[in-house]
Amino acid sequence: MRVLVINPNTTQAMTDEIAHAARAVAAPTTELDCTSPAGGPRSIEGFADEAIAAYHTLETVARTQGQYDGYVIACFGDPGLYACRELSDVPVVGIAEAAMHTACLVAHRWSIVTVIPRVEPFIAEAVHRAGLGQRCASIRCTPLSVLEIEQDIERTKRLILEYARKAIDEDGAEAILLGCAGLGPIDKSMQEALGVPVLDGVACAVTLLEGLHAYGITTSKAKAFLAPEPKELVNCPGTLVAAYARRLETGA
Repeated sequence: MRVLVINPNTTQAMTDEIAHAARAVAAPTTELDCTSPAGGPRSIEGFADEAIAAYHTLETVARTQGQYDGYVIACFGDPGLYACRELSDVPVVGIAEAAMHTACLVAHRWSIVTVIPRVEPFIAEAVHRAGLGQRCASIRCTPLSVLEIEQDIERTKRLILEYARKAIDEDGAEAILLGCAGLGPIDKSMQEALGVPVLDGVACAVTLLEGLHAYGITTSKAKAFLAPEPKELVNCPGTLVAAYARRLETGA
């Protein structure tokens, strides 16, 4: 199968790390590309960042329709996830939703350890959107910004370990979700240190997408993820206009 992993921010170093994490778990038969939009924020740390990134992520999905068997949205807020599902014929998996559902298979309650405190509200919304609030023990925010993750990896490990231990000892977490796509490279070292499952959303999303493809399952178009209603798009990229036009022609 062919998979496109989309890093919704525009930092190439993070896109490269995400690609490495995705390829580390992908099956030998999976052809995997990793990209980021041509425009948008360098990091996603608030609702405005998320809205801009979602728009550019949607355009990326529209522009590449027919080229891939599935998409991964590699940001822990899952920006544009539902919109991309409306526009796509193939499955679209967000790393937050993938990590949460995977965690539910191996732990009764789990915590998300993430970056600066201002991201907590939109991560909490992702938990609510997935319907998994009762399974989430806590969202622990570190002082790290997204772009600081790779600047001093040892500091990153120390902080994630510190806050993960608090989640386990004080909040009752039985598994830890790494709440940023850039944290993927530390999943196994954290798991060894903590003694509980530690999940990287990129790895979870790739493996779940492969499972959907192998099982012959794609996104339901019965109601929530119907194609957008026919309408004129004013001053929008031609790729989005073409995607809407194609929906009109196919009725899908």
